[in-house]
Amino acid sequence: MNAKDFCSCTDHKCPLHPVNHDKGCDLCIIKCLKKDEIPSCFFKKISLERPENEDYTFVGFSKFVEKHCKEEE
Repeated sequence: MNAKDFCSCTDHKCPLHPVNHDKGCDLCIIKCLKKDEIPSCFFKKISLERPENEDYTFVGFSKFVEKHCKEEE
């Protein structure tokens, strides 16, 4: 399986998306690490909903997990 098949991100217009280069998920991960963010694929694993206020930070991710795990209980 290559990164193009693996990536769950639907934003194919993003220059960092694996369909737009041959470096897999590395470019996205590097960008997220520099910005102290979590990649969108982690959010999409939990829900297809977008995080409130486009908050992809670690705190935003924890709130997202808490919100969506409560809905499953």
